[in-house]
Amino acid sequence: MSFRTAALAALTFTALTASAQVVTRSRQVPGFRPYDVDLAVMSKAEKDSVLMVADLWKMYVESFTTSSVSEDRRRSMWMDGAPDYLLELDDGSMLYSSFRENRIIDVRKLNHGVYELVCMTSSRLPGEEYDGWVEAVYRVCAMAVAKDSGSGRNNPFRLGNWLDAFASGLKKQSIGMIDYYRVPGCRIPAKDYSGMGSYAEKLVNDYGIGFDTKIRYVVAPTMEQCQQISGFLFNAYSNPLMGTVASKSSGYAFYGRTFGSSTMVSNYYDDCHDVALLIVRKGFPDALPMMHEGFASYYGGLMTFSYSDLKASLRSMFASGKKIDLSNEDSFYDTCIPVSAKGSPGPVVVPLETVLGALLVDYSLKKGGVKLVKELLRCNDYLELFDKLGVKEKDIDGFIFRILGDG
Repeated sequence: MSFRTAALAALTFTALTASAQVVTRSRQVPGFRPYDVDLAVMSKAEKDSVLMVADLWKMYVESFTTSSVSEDRRRSMWMDGAPDYLLELDDGSMLYSSFRENRIIDVRKLNHGVYELVCMTSSRLPGEEYDGWVEAVYRVCAMAVAKDSGSGRNNPFRLGNWLDAFASGLKKQSIGMIDYYRVPGCRIPAKDYSGMGSYAEKLVNDYGIGFDTKIRYVVAPTMEQCQQISGFLFNAYSNPLMGTVASKSSGYAFYGRTFGSSTMVSNYYDDCHDVALLIVRKGFPDALPMMHEGFASYYGGLMTFSYSDLKASLRSMFASGKKIDLSNEDSFYDTCIPVSAKGSPGPVVVPLETVLGALLVDYSLKKGGVKLVKELLRCNDYLELFDKLGVKEKDIDGFIFRILGDG
């Protein structure tokens, strides 16, 4: 293990909560202090390090609004060319668009020379309703991995994902193509993690997907711990898939999210949905998002809900008289449906296109098997999906209703 890896592995969960000191003015983001409040009492060496870490982050954010910085130069700001999970948040536009402000809330040195940055994205749109509106709060880390020439032009620090840094210090439990990483005190029953390994391997084999690395599955008992570990502390536009529902076993809210091409975080040790989502994205990266989510929802359900629950909820919505033009994707792009099941504390909202995608996977398996599903995963637009199934645009509504009527 390299010194750099060892240092990152030394991060402990206590470091995650060490930021809580003075509450800022924002009622949405309690527990952080401005990063420059201690500069006056720091030693010169420590002050220089904090300023270099802050400068590196500012340079990285500003690189997205200038054409003078190449992608290679941007990647060089990260340790070992690590992927930037922040870019996956709203496809990066939340962080780097011109009508948003990115500000450092806190920079502090943790153990073994790792620095923690807590950053905030807020709106710069005009109007009182946007004044002080916080959109996201997130964590990254930084570490000195290069030599500073002393001229001030070469910053020795590099950025890293908080999740990668934290997960490297967790206990690993391997089964098949899944490596579980558990926070202290989090136990996974042997029969359950064994079943997850078999589930993942079957999907990969059935669809002939070349998964050249193991799935890194990080597990924590609560949604709050998952948020801390992931580095995404607050997101005003949380994906509906991260909605709240009673846990199968612990009573906590649900958290499930994928990062990069092979990492996921969940407070379920059997989050089949996100395992399937990583697999299908790996095998069919250019598939339509509704087919990615539909594939994952058909094979893995969603939160505590099975595919049958999703299908029944869509059937109930249409039976209530809800009118939606299913031949026009734009007509339901932002439409969600309430999903509930016996024993659930209440409905959660799920994007309609996710359930439609699952319906198409179900129908295709029955009519043409895995081969037909793979053809749908290679489609480039919504209407092409139905063309592959021999359904004309004007007949899409009736086609979907017939699938729902089949039970």
